[in-house]
Amino acid sequence: MYSALKRLIGNIANYGTITQTKSSDGKSLARVKIGERETDFLPALSLVNSFFKVYSPMRVGEQVVVISPFGEASSGFILRSIFNVLAKEPTWASDTTAGVEFEDGTTITYDTDAKELKVNASDKITIICKAATITADTVSITATTTNIGDVAIDGNLSVSGNITDSKGDLTNHKHDTTDGATATPR
Repeated sequence: MYSALKRLIGNIANYGTITQTKSSDGKSLARVKIGERETDFLPALSLVNSFFKVYSPMRVGEQVVVISPFGEASSGFILRSIFNVLAKEPTWASDTTAGVEFEDGTTITYDTDAKELKVNASDKITIICKAATITADTVSITATTTNIGDVAIDGNLSVSGNITDSKGDLTNHKHDTTDGATATPR
């Protein structure tokens, strides 16, 4: 009896390494190697409810904690991710910076000291929405840009370079201090 009780208590919380993953009926499941034994497929604790869902795929080699409330390893669940030699804290991590770093190097961070939200994408960003509003003291864009659709400007327009038209219908007149810049049909 004592050895059975000791085994059950010893199974309540263990750490191990994910050896296999799968998805079944909308649930992420994984097998975990704990010492010399491997668990059945167990569900992983997630941040999910009817309001909000966060998903990050489990990976083979990820170090986790297995919680088995009654000491039965086959009926437990997984607490995800322990920082380790192969999965270290990100270089940007600090007491005032939280964020997400993806395997391709893309990061989304927020630093409460600097009061800065930063998105550093390794390739492109796509935003899909019904309407977007940006309110800022200043906006600076360094890029070649393309606009598809009409542009309305409610205020002054200052152009330091040339204005060109792909159809060649307009000629550019440089800034005139009395009348401002104008573009007229050819």
